Amino acid sequence: MEDTQRRFSELNATIGILVTRDLYEAHRTALLEDIAQLREDLKTERERKAADRRMVVGALIAAGLSLIVAIVAAALLLALGLKP
Repeated sequence: MEDTQRRFSELNATIGILVTRDLYEAHRTALLEDIAQLREDLKTERERKAADRRMVVGALIAAGLSLIVAIVAAALLLALGLKP
């Protein structure tokens, strides 16, 4: 009898620390929403970085082409004997 009583006490203690299904589902749903939000944030950040890279590459190409145009213009002026 005493052993059964002790086992029931242990069982009650164990049940007391278990999480209810409603609480578990609420926590799981919140966790899935957090993961979805993090994925969306990551996707947005990757798209922003790609746009930044395209902008930097475009700026470097424009600067390089400007330098080439300036050099060609100076060479033409020298070749034609014109003063700038």
